[in-house]
Amino acid sequence: MDTLITDFYSNSSVDNCPKENKPEYAFIGRSNVGKSSLINMIVNKKIAYTSSKPGKTQLINHIAINNEWALVDLPGYGYAKLAKKKRLEILTMTKKYLTHRGVQLVGVFMLIDIRIKAQKIDLEWMKWMVQNNIYFIRIFTKCDSMNKNKILKQIENHDQTMKENHWAKIPETIITSSKNKTGKKEILAKINELNLFFQNI
Repeated sequence: MDTLITDFYSNSSVDNCPKENKPEYAFIGRSNVGKSSLINMIVNKKIAYTSSKPGKTQLINHIAINNEWALVDLPGYGYAKLAKKKRLEILTMTKKYLTHRGVQLVGVFMLIDIRIKAQKIDLEWMKWMVQNNIYFIRIFTKCDSMNKNKILKQIENHDQTMKENHWAKIPETIITSSKNKTGKKEILAKINELNLFFQNI
C-alpha cells in the first residue's frame, strides 16, 4: 500500500477535526514510546515530531493518506514534567476524541515499549478502551534491540501480566521497529483490511 500524504490537520478539540467521513486510525502510547518514529516509518516521511524530550505532541494531528484514510497522532500520556493542568487538558482532549469521534475512528494502535515490563498506565488505558468499546491493536515498539527469543519472552511476560489482571482475551499484536522498518507491512495490511470493512458499514 502506498502512503502518500495528501493533507495535515492539527486540532485541540474533536469538534474541529476533519468532517469527511473517511476511516482513521489513532496512534497512542506513553511519552517516549517511539510513536513519532513509528508514524514517520509508516508514511515514509518525517511528518511527526520526534524528540529526545517527551511530551512534544499536544494536539490531535490528522495525517491524511492517499485522500482515502487518515492516521491520527495523539499526545503521549504519562509525561510528568508537564504542568498538572496541562496534562489534564490533554488527557480530557484525547479521551473525548476517542469516545466522540464516531464510526470513522475504526481502530487505535496502542504502542507499548517491549524493552520494559508491563506498565500499570498502559494496562489502565487498554482497560479503559475496552470499557468504552474502542477497538485497539497492541503494538510493541523498539524491538530492534532484541533477538527473536527475547521478543517472544517479553510478549509472553506482558500477556501473563494481562491474564493476572483478568484479561480473558489477549489483544491482537504487531511487533515493530522503526529503526529496522519491522512491522510496517503488517500495520498497513491491517489498515487496508479495516478500510475494506469500513466501506461496508
